[in-house]
Amino acid sequence: LLEQGIPPDRILLLTFTNKAAGEMMRRVTDLLGHELAALWGGTFHSIGNRILRQHAALLGYQRDFTIMDRDDAKHLINTCVAESDIDVKATRFPKAEVLGDIFSLAVNTHKSIPAILGTEYGYFDTLAPQIEAMQKSYVARKLATNAVDFDDLLVLWLRLLQNHADVCEHYQRRFQFLLVDEYQDTNKLQSDIIDLLAARHQNVMVVGDDAQSIYAWRGANFQNILKFPERYPGAQTYKIETN
Repeated sequence: LLEQGIPPDRILLLTFTNKAAGEMMRRVTDLLGHELAALWGGTFHSIGNRILRQHAALLGYQRDFTIMDRDDAKHLINTCVAESDIDVKATRFPKAEVLGDIFSLAVNTHKSIPAILGTEYGYFDTLAPQIEAMQKSYVARKLATNAVDFDDLLVLWLRLLQNHADVCEHYQRRFQFLLVDEYQDTNKLQSDIIDLLAARHQNVMVVGDDAQSIYAWRGANFQNILKFPERYPGAQTYKIETN
């Protein structure tokens, strides 16, 4: 693309893990003989963070929002539970860590809490209303403390694109070419972000192996790669079958 004269700032490289992102950007540097600041590349979460820092105010956040790790999130959920009127012992209410996993799976798969409980956590089925209330409380508290969790970097990025047409159009025009690695590990949230960013130019290249999807427990959906030609009817498929 660069050899054909495509400006580097028109290209967006995305992948799933920090390790893969580091390798991807190292290869770009090796290819060019130098780093290219204008070319955006990294994990979905790092690019989401970069974009949200510029538009945080539109979502009710300040630009210097804090990104919570799992322990921070657990502590905040515990605070929400403690301030509620739920008798955790009487109801055998899920622990903060499990609640965090339920919330995470719900947002990454675009499913409701009752749907997640029905398929993954059947023993908490009867507690769906209380767990939904706890999720609302957790979301409100994050906003009040100007903090986001790891999932919010994607959730809020998608919300920004969906609810602010001018911002969405800006990034659709800017990122003329999207290249996504480890595509089999993307979830519904990530595939929606890609499809929305690519809606104007339809220039998407994804690389992945549907037999190597190992993040189903985090909502990864290998159907994203299998159904890619349906969503992009003009797509060409190249099968690399020899190691």
